[in-house]
Amino acid sequence: MNISHKIETELKELGASFVHFVDITSLSDKENKNFPVAILFGIKLSSNYVQKVMNTPDYVQKMVKNNRNFSSDEFYLTELKTGELADRISQWLIDIGYKAYSHSDKNQIETGFFNGIYEGTPLPHKTIARIAGIGWIGKNNLLVTTKFGCALCLGVVMTNAPLEITPSNPIQSKCNNCNICITVCEPKALKEHTWNLNTEREDMLDIYKCTTCLNCLIFCPWTQNYISKNEATSNE
Repeated sequence: MNISHKIETELKELGASFVHFVDITSLSDKENKNFPVAILFGIKLSSNYVQKVMNTPDYVQKMVKNNRNFSSDEFYLTELKTGELADRISQWLIDIGYKAYSHSDKNQIETGFFNGIYEGTPLPHKTIARIAGIGWIGKNNLLVTTKFGCALCLGVVMTNAPLEITPSNPIQSKCNNCNICITVCEPKALKEHTWNLNTEREDMLDIYKCTTCLNCLIFCPWTQNYISKNEATSNE
């Protein structure tokens, strides 16, 4: 049985936009829990959703005021789905005799891998995505990709299963002198810092100021390119 092929096929059938098998042996034991490989997959947000959020002032704030009702929000639902798929793949690998660890929010909280006080994890999904060459860490502290911009939700499973590593080359930041995400950040949570290997989250973002308004995701020029390309395709 080709485990890599089976996992990739199943994830794509269930909506994944891409699947990569990533060598994570360069990470510390604290980060990779001594697992050599990560299964990284992403599900894109629809361009229609991104456009809707952009055209709706205070989109997130309105949901918060509505008894924190996110039940119809595509971002929220996609985040849930990536977690459910990670749990599903992890359990399947365990069932066939391998070790695996799902990076779903639920599992990270239950196993203490997520620090509720610090509001962070030793191994964010975007770290693995950067190693995989999917994109770079933008000044908005989000993963930025040339294909989807920031309109992407990620899922991760770490495992010792013998998977076929996907060739990759980390991408250098393409933010350059762009500061649009800084400009549209109303609570001034972003610190106008260009990410590097020694960067801590606190260098990029004040999490206690961030309201998760999505402006820095929506108005990133790479996200705008994603919207424009999909609009052009739909009009052909």
